[in-house]
Amino acid sequence: MLLSVQDLKVYFRGRDTVARAVDGISFDIRHGETVCLVGESGCGKTVSALTILDLIPRPPGEVMAGKVLFKGTDLLKLDDVGMQKIRGNHIAMVFQEPLTSLNPVFTIGNQIAEAILVHEEVGSEELRKRCIQLLKDIGIPSPEQRLKDYPHQMSGGQRQRVMIAMALACNPELIIADEPTTALDVTVQAQILNLMQSIQQTSAMSVLYITHDLGVVANIADRVYVMYAGIIAEQGDTAQIFNNPRHPYTQGLLASLPSRSRRGERLHSIPGKVPDPAYKPPGCPFHPRCPLAIESCKIQFPDMVEHGEGHLSRCPVTGD
Repeated sequence: MLLSVQDLKVYFRGRDTVARAVDGISFDIRHGETVCLVGESGCGKTVSALTILDLIPRPPGEVMAGKVLFKGTDLLKLDDVGMQKIRGNHIAMVFQEPLTSLNPVFTIGNQIAEAILVHEEVGSEELRKRCIQLLKDIGIPSPEQRLKDYPHQMSGGQRQRVMIAMALACNPELIIADEPTTALDVTVQAQILNLMQSIQQTSAMSVLYITHDLGVVANIADRVYVMYAGIIAEQGDTAQIFNNPRHPYTQGLLASLPSRSRRGERLHSIPGKVPDPAYKPPGCPFHPRCPLAIESCKIQFPDMVEHGEGHLSRCPVTGD
């Protein structure tokens, strides 16, 4: 197992409240596979990803419990020096909005070079060649000239490609992609997804892809974890989740997708909204929005129910 997150809990303390952003999630990523963490905004996906690389601000954030095992080493126990050796070198991250992630006062070449120099001693000529090659690999035209450009001189899709180049700079074993195509149009989104799949197949790296877009999940995922209000509501391989969803939340998400067979009909929607992590309801956090909720759902937090090999959901009502 490359990465194993076990019973992770991340809370944020306010003046009078405690927001349970991540409330005991567990998931695994094997060598060479793509795992998707999917759910509505505010369900804890990004907090989970940032915690893996120890990027949660403390305070107000605090890891209350759990382990993040990377090739057997608990990343939560590493000091700053130890984590610096992991970030970018073994685990890299592609953030959601490149214009805010890239430094506006440094050229693209400088920023890619920095990602390499943090972990390796490389001569200036070799460093330039590697930066050019990285831009070629991610499909940037005229890479020698584009090294001198600043982020504002590039399009949104090109900036996202630069972020991917920086993530690939040291050949990491795992890339965490936090909704990297959200701000892009559909055509560019498809190009970025195809690029990441091509790179993954060539390098055999693993990918943790965070998204709310089930269309993306269907195209790229080997396995899927559906998050809701800081917990894992359902998990399984892509075929299990899309062909046989067992949690009412997963069923609601899939029913909300547009379909050609229902052209002209009103889209399905899940009533209500994700609960405030500081004021979660007792029992199952989805029960106020769930059409199948029974009395016990309002009181008892549900255990995982198995529906087949590797297919689990946190719902007693739809259990076998």
